[in-house]
Amino acid sequence: MRVGINYLSPSTAIDQESTREKYRDFFDQVEWANDKGFTGIWITEHHFSSYSLSASPLLLLTKAAAIAPDLRLGTGILVLPLWDPVRLVADVSTLDAVSDGRVDLGIGRGYQPHEFHGFGRDLADSREVFEESVELILQLLTRSETSFTGRHYHIDTTVTVLPRPVQTPHPPVWLAAATEESTAFAVRHGFHHLGLALSSPADLAQRRRFIDSLADQAPPGATDTEFSANRFVFVGTDPDAHRAAVREVARQLGASRALAQGGVPVDGVVPGLLGTVDPADEALARDRLVGGSPQEVLAQFVEFAEAGVSYVNAAFQFGALPSDAAFASAKLFAAEVLPALAEVAPVRPAPLAQPV
Repeated sequence: MRVGINYLSPSTAIDQESTREKYRDFFDQVEWANDKGFTGIWITEHHFSSYSLSASPLLLLTKAAAIAPDLRLGTGILVLPLWDPVRLVADVSTLDAVSDGRVDLGIGRGYQPHEFHGFGRDLADSREVFEESVELILQLLTRSETSFTGRHYHIDTTVTVLPRPVQTPHPPVWLAAATEESTAFAVRHGFHHLGLALSSPADLAQRRRFIDSLADQAPPGATDTEFSANRFVFVGTDPDAHRAAVREVARQLGASRALAQGGVPVDGVVPGLLGTVDPADEALARDRLVGGSPQEVLAQFVEFAEAGVSYVNAAFQFGALPSDAAFASAKLFAAEVLPALAEVAPVRPAPLAQPV
């Protein structure tokens, strides 16, 4: 099983010094992670709120490429409806060139109305815009010359986006799919699968079965794609520290739900990252956090492998968890869990028996 680090960058403060400190901590951890056995780092895209200070993941990954030459560089995810496809391909191809071909292109539709409003976009159109954007991006990445006429995008002359990506035919594409419709879209395009943070092992196994059931729709040579899961992870044996980690996962979940339901940050700060947490969120966080001793965390990762998961994106920083506590958890994971995972292989769940 492969493991990456998913960098979500929540902050309860957005002043300049707090932001600089957040980025310093981030790059210290990236540099540390380079030779510890992690496969890559993944940075999400969010705008206009302290939910995550990651409005420009490709810029952050460019510096990461220089200080961590052994790690792959993933976007987890770029919100395609907010991007001009030509600009995106130019930036992604440049990063692939300067990093000697280490980019993993994670894409998705997005889910926060406030972000769409800030760019003058409509979340209700996101699926149609997303799918057209994907078609144009693939053409720009793989064809020497491209022109395009669509409902949402058009290129009125032939263009060649330079530089060309190092990886051929293009950097691996990973799609974050919350629905079966999006999952089927990923299969038809031969994309890898980015899983969600709150799926149980049983949910993951069911999604893996669904992917396998669509194998005849995959392009030639694309039937063995990666299946990943995002997880909040806290490694430690102190019960108080574990309870604090559960609380901060709950805080992150509450902030995400508030923004998904149309919440508007106040001066950039998400109310859900402050104050008390919802008991229902805390109960869900307790069930979904991958936490405990190294042995307990390893056992939970084995459950993911048994559900068909081949790659886990581990988020060690979440909510208002202090940076030093998150870093200590990551260090313990790297020392006592990650080596054992090299011997853990994903198992394809057997199809469910059909009623007679």
